[in-house]
Amino acid sequence: MFNFGKKDIVMLGSKRVQIPKLTRSRLKKLTDHIGSIGDYLVKLFLTPEKDRAVFIVAAADVSIDEIYELTSLLSDIPIDYLDEHAAFSECTEFLRLTWEKNDMNEALKNLGGLIPPVAQQFVQSIVKRMNRAGEQ
Repeated sequence: MFNFGKKDIVMLGSKRVQIPKLTRSRLKKLTDHIGSIGDYLVKLFLTPEKDRAVFIVAAADVSIDEIYELTSLLSDIPIDYLDEHAAFSECTEFLRLTWEKNDMNEALKNLGGLIPPVAQQFVQSIVKRMNRAGEQ
C-alpha cells in the first residue's frame, strides 16, 4: 500500500529518521520521561493551528529544551547531536508528524470515551484549576 502525501522520513541534522509508531514500549518511555512535556504537548496540539505560534513563544523558555529531549527520545538520536545539528523546525516537524502518524487526537478522543462521566468531570475540574494557577 502506498502512502502518498504523508511524510514517513524527516531529516534531523544530516540524519534521516523514520517517523515512529508509538507502541506501548515507546509510550512507556515517554511517560517515564515526560513530566510537564505531556501537558505541554497535549495543549500545543489541541490549540488551534493559528494560535500555536503564540502558545510556543509564551512557553519558549521551557519548551525548547523539552522539544529537543522528546525528539531525542522518540528518534533514538543523542540529544548532544540534536543540540548541535538539528534545527528547531526539524524537531517540531518530527514531533508533529509523529503525532499525526499515530492519530493521537483520535486516540485521546477514544480514551475520553472510556472514562466514566464522573471521572471526566473530576479530571476537567483539575485541568481548569491547573490552567487558572498557570495564568496567575
